[in-house]
Amino acid sequence: MGLLAAATPAVPSALSGLPTAVAVAALCVAVVVEIIAIPGMLLPGGTVTLIAGALIGSGRPVLAVAVPMVIAVIGADQLAYLGGAALIDWWRRRRPARAERDGGPPERAAGRGRAVGQGRAASWLTAAMPTVAGAVRMPYHAFAVRLIILRIPWLAAALSVGTLAAKWLGDIGHVVGVGGVIASLIVLACLLVARHRPAAVRVFARGTGVLRKR
Repeated sequence: MGLLAAATPAVPSALSGLPTAVAVAALCVAVVVEIIAIPGMLLPGGTVTLIAGALIGSGRPVLAVAVPMVIAVIGADQLAYLGGAALIDWWRRRRPARAERDGGPPERAAGRGRAVGQGRAASWLTAAMPTVAGAVRMPYHAFAVRLIILRIPWLAAALSVGTLAAKWLGDIGHVVGVGGVIASLIVLACLLVARHRPAAVRVFARGTGVLRKR
């Protein structure tokens, strides 16, 4: 949430001047990059999804933002799975001797990946990390079903939190702004009184006990 608090106020200024389609397209590209670039994180893509929710909170149509984001996240998950599988294949071709020591031939490694995919807790944990799921040869059907079940409530929660946070931060910003102006006026008035009426300040200080006669 700290990252969201830092990023959300910048959303209106960065995206408010763009048409909704362009702003959403930029977020979709960003979430794809985030999911593919962070292979070891459970359900990656949270940062950009929260920012998409903040975009909804700033007044953009819900469906125009949410539907493309859901499609982008789920599509990026598939790309990350395929990328993990392709990466591990490339690594085994480049270092066959080390692959033999670490996991045996590709057929044995694939069998081990299926074994990982078949465990109850392990299968859900593995499916939540798309790149890792592809790398360990988790069966695609098992990966896709589990990930969809995990992603739907996750997406709904992330978009909702982003929407609410944008509204809360906006309200807090207005309150803090008004409070800051009032506090500045009070401080300025006190400085003027201290400059032009020092005797009154001394009398007030003695009355409150801040300044005592010796």
